[in-house]
Amino acid sequence: MTIASNLSLRLTAILLAAFVALQLLIVAATSLPRGDDRRPYNLPLPAQARVMADALDRTPAGQRPALLDAFNGGLYTVALTPSLPAAAATPTPDLEVLSLYYARALPGRDIAVNGRRPRLGRLIGTHPRPARFFAPVTVAIGLRDGGAMVLTSQPSPSMRRYFRSRSWLGAIGGLIVLAALALAVRQTTRPLVRLSREVRRFGTSLDAPDLPVSGPREVRELSSSFNEMKGRIRDLIAERTRMLAAIAHDMRTYLTRLRLRAEFIDDPRHRDGAVRDLDEMAALLDDTLFLAQGEADRTPVVELDLAAAAEALVAVRLELGDAVTLDAASPLSVRATPQSVRRILDNLIDNGLRYGTAVTVRLARDGDRADLIVEDDGPGVPPEVLSRLGEPFNRLDASRNRETGGAGLGLAIVRALAGRDGAEVIFANRAEGGLRVTVRYPVA
Repeated sequence: MTIASNLSLRLTAILLAAFVALQLLIVAATSLPRGDDRRPYNLPLPAQARVMADALDRTPAGQRPALLDAFNGGLYTVALTPSLPAAAATPTPDLEVLSLYYARALPGRDIAVNGRRPRLGRLIGTHPRPARFFAPVTVAIGLRDGGAMVLTSQPSPSMRRYFRSRSWLGAIGGLIVLAALALAVRQTTRPLVRLSREVRRFGTSLDAPDLPVSGPREVRELSSSFNEMKGRIRDLIAERTRMLAAIAHDMRTYLTRLRLRAEFIDDPRHRDGAVRDLDEMAALLDDTLFLAQGEADRTPVVELDLAAAAEALVAVRLELGDAVTLDAASPLSVRATPQSVRRILDNLIDNGLRYGTAVTVRLARDGDRADLIVEDDGPGVPPEVLSRLGEPFNRLDASRNRETGGAGLGLAIVRALAGRDGAEVIFANRAEGGLRVTVRYPVA
């Protein structure tokens, strides 16, 4: 799952980036004073440095630490060294200017300037930016006793403690804000996740409960629209099923009359052909009605042993003399409708025996999937039409004879029943010849 594919992560990333940018803007605008051309690197002014050096000269050695504590309290540090540090061997032009700037205000005192330009030095200039804290500039001013007062363009210890506490406070506050934002985003997107789950569930069950109308106004409107659409679709399918049932009932009445009249045909060949055609029409009506009822059927799925169901059906087929074998070593539990499993197996075995001489039923488990595999030894199907298998009234055989081509509803019924149970139907040709149909159920 990536940020681009998940709405919650995307919103959280946007809010996080905005929060970080805001914090950086606040730090840049408020944490440091504005640059002053007269105070390069936020060091004391030369006049102030002269007063500080004079005060240290007049202060006894035992009292100098207290005076240094008074000096330290800003964005620079004051320290004492027993001797004057060495100046930079090859000072940059800005350091040379800085040295002359202090030398003019402190005549008679030795000045040693040292430091290096940070990577962004040209952009930073002499302003007291945080990058200067990692590349400080030092100005050493000689004292009368041979020691030196060293000014460093780094915050004093007390200021560093303040920055550290403020950073911790900002980090904790930021984490609290981010947690609140993440919770708000999750609460906002949860109805959308529930909606997508219910849409997928509605695709397999017309009896799925309505969505709760909750969340923001837009999500509530979307949930209400989905519930209304689901009710209309359910009513349309129910109306279609009732219409097909009424048509089938009326057609059976006419078919029964025609069959009775066909018995009065003197020519046996024409009589048998008429009776066969009427039987095919009746079977076509049954299949069509079953397919329509299957989409509107609300029979709940249960946990069943797929191996036991296949074994029972194959045993019946063997009693009828069909060439069917079963390869199922151990029980395999899935969630499905028992009637659907039996009809799927019946249709697949009929289809295999129609085009081949023998059918093999196998069961296999692949992780959290259970595969019901039906293979025949027939000629298979052209690869270009594999994707069209399972479409209603799609027949590879142009014949209308149900013994060779059928009406094209057998595999359509298999796909419809499997989809209602949350299973996937996969059609493929066997390498040694014949068709392999795999019905993949989720393991219970």
